[in-house]
Amino acid sequence: MARILALFPQAVLLALVGYTLFTSVAGWRTPAPAPRGDRRRRLVVVIPAHDEEAVVASLVGDLRSGETAPDGIWVVADRCTDATAAAASAAGASVLERRTGGGGKGAALAWFLEERPLPSESILVVLDADNRVPPDLLGRISDEVDRGAAAVQAYLDVTRPDGSWVALASALSYWASNRMVQLSRHNLGWTVDLGGTGMAFTTEALEAAGGFADSLVEDQDLGVRLALAGVDVAWMHDVRVRDEKPTTATVAVRQRARWAAGRRQVARRHFFPLLRAGLARRRWAHIDHAVRLIQPGRAFTALLTALLAIVSAVVGGDALLGWPVWAVAAAAQFLFPIPFLLRERVPWRWVIRYPLLAGLAILWVPVQVASRRVTGWRRTPHRGDA
Repeated sequence: MARILALFPQAVLLALVGYTLFTSVAGWRTPAPAPRGDRRRRLVVVIPAHDEEAVVASLVGDLRSGETAPDGIWVVADRCTDATAAAASAAGASVLERRTGGGGKGAALAWFLEERPLPSESILVVLDADNRVPPDLLGRISDEVDRGAAAVQAYLDVTRPDGSWVALASALSYWASNRMVQLSRHNLGWTVDLGGTGMAFTTEALEAAGGFADSLVEDQDLGVRLALAGVDVAWMHDVRVRDEKPTTATVAVRQRARWAAGRRQVARRHFFPLLRAGLARRRWAHIDHAVRLIQPGRAFTALLTALLAIVSAVVGGDALLGWPVWAVAAAAQFLFPIPFLLRERVPWRWVIRYPLLAGLAILWVPVQVASRRVTGWRRTPHRGDA
């Protein structure tokens, strides 16, 4: 009995590794973009910004010089102590100043929609103040909606991947996940994850999901509620929204601690509703969504299997599966993303630094410890020199 109890979690871990690798194969194919639509829906861009005077003007400039003019570019200057409102206004955006209320993007967006309800049959586009966007972003979002999407997520890229080892490790993780997780789900006909920025929603989709919630991870929370409402998020793989990543381990741990705390919050609320919906509707996409809410990160899982291989080889015994099993599992996870990175045309000078992801995996422990002390949203500083 003791051996069975010891082997069961190992079998679960191996099943999770196998499932992750198997589903990622679907991300190899790059689909054709949506054909040009009539682009008649009104586009409203909202940029929640807390002390972002260093970066917000660049994003507003990108939007104003884009190929498709939005119906409005709104910056929510959220409890700012700097000149964010003035910088955004000088760049050509309309500004709403929110002086009270809870922190976080979800709270700011919910407040905006109360102050400025969306026109019927319009599209809300949400961007972060530190983003840089391509000229065709809004037009391509319109095309996806014209093709039938009610929610859209753009490819999330990085402005300065060589800013530090932390930034490059984060970039490598994003590049691999964009194809192996996001694109694979899109190709399988499932919903993809919302990324917190570069996302867009029709008014009908937001109403069906109940709008934005005051959550530490408003994107994941809304993504689950969209799925439960029957709204899939479409993926635009060839339209890249770039943002800054933390360049120090301290800032990265703080940011990821909030994500971890918020993810647990969302899992507690929605894990079982997603499972029930998946079984009742016979939709594996919902079950997949539930699994991804509770599974550890890919880098940490790979590091864990490598450690199990070492322990099994050194200690042995009946309580652990043989070291060759764990060695194969670890090697598969470490090596499998490399061809996908090359498929993304990531330069070799960065691909060969893929082992840096082990650094992010090691940060998992301090992230989990720090996440237990997270009590609210906290701003991630941005330099704005991209």
